[in-house]
Amino acid sequence: MSRFTRRFAVLQGFYWVSACFVYSFAERYLTAHGFTVPQVGLVLASANAAALLLQPLLAALADRPNGLSLKAELCGGAALAIVLALLLCFPTNVPVLVAVLFCTLSAVTLAIQPLCNAVGMAYVDRGERIDYALGRGIASAIFAVFCYGMGFLAEWKTDALLWVYAAANVGLAVTAIVFAPKKRADVKPADVSSASALLKKHPYLRLLLPGTVLIFAVHNFINAYMLSIVSEIGCGTHEMSVGIALAALVEIPTMAGFSLLQKRFRLSGLLIVSSLAFLVKVLVLLLPMYLHAGVWSVYLSQGVQLMGYAIFIPAVSFFLNGRMDAGDKVKGQMLVTESQTLGCILGQLVGGFAIASLGLPATTLIGCVLTAAGAGLVALAVHHPGPDLPAGCETTEKNNG
Repeated sequence: MSRFTRRFAVLQGFYWVSACFVYSFAERYLTAHGFTVPQVGLVLASANAAALLLQPLLAALADRPNGLSLKAELCGGAALAIVLALLLCFPTNVPVLVAVLFCTLSAVTLAIQPLCNAVGMAYVDRGERIDYALGRGIASAIFAVFCYGMGFLAEWKTDALLWVYAAANVGLAVTAIVFAPKKRADVKPADVSSASALLKKHPYLRLLLPGTVLIFAVHNFINAYMLSIVSEIGCGTHEMSVGIALAALVEIPTMAGFSLLQKRFRLSGLLIVSSLAFLVKVLVLLLPMYLHAGVWSVYLSQGVQLMGYAIFIPAVSFFLNGRMDAGDKVKGQMLVTESQTLGCILGQLVGGFAIASLGLPATTLIGCVLTAAGAGLVALAVHHPGPDLPAGCETTEKNNG
């Protein structure tokens, strides 16, 4: 393993430990403070909406030659997250204050995710020896271990999760200072495209982005309301943390071996397979909903992440990185991340109210339909015959396939 892979893995590891609190324990933390499921959805959706506004600003600053460096943006975001976590540690009986602080904390964490990914791509663009997917896979292992441990911590004292979150952001800031590159590859001002210009230059994005929204709406609905899902079959926080940790663990072999998959198969094919795996995951989740299967069916559904999220995340990053100019790469990655964020908003906000009004089984069934539609759009996007594909890329994909 090269030193750049290790650096990237450490950076991603600290980020995903902090993200574990936001992604996996938000429902547990907020319900412990008196919030209902629809209110949890409203807080999480607001956080994702705020991140959606922050992400293009951070991307624009990172893409400009004289803008802030990835190092500076990551350190600033981590420092703000630490302050917000410490403020939440003070006892308060004002639900609105808790909601505002948690919403802001979550938005900051979500907004800096594409910056962490961009660090890996910056190493790739500089020609450094780095296994991007392996680094991300190691981070998944770290996420799984901490998720399992945080499950026990949440049962003891929910507020103790804030100290883990703050400590992870301290590690993220220190790692960014030591390891993150100051600048990406040199970019001429004229090379930086706006979002609308990017959609015109790369028409396949008009299919890929909405497809990503639909897939991640359902994916994040499952993540956000895993406690409700396991509660439906009489289980609790421990089973929730096991399910989430399992999903992270099964990502490891796929991400670790992604460089081999990339050499053997086309990125377009890998994206289609991963999109279909997201659909299979939701279909399996119908077993406990309609056939009253045990918690093993939830674990089986989470295990399908081996072929879904674990392939989609590195595949879409390399897919965009290979098709875009240097000045567009952070913005391109950011657009996909924004689509995932928009999916979060829909899944968490609509999902919370849907559970309350339609029930969990009906909401999950609707999720199957939406995921199928998203997978279809991704399949159309990767085979789009537009002129944006760089010369030689199609030949390379054929040879790899």
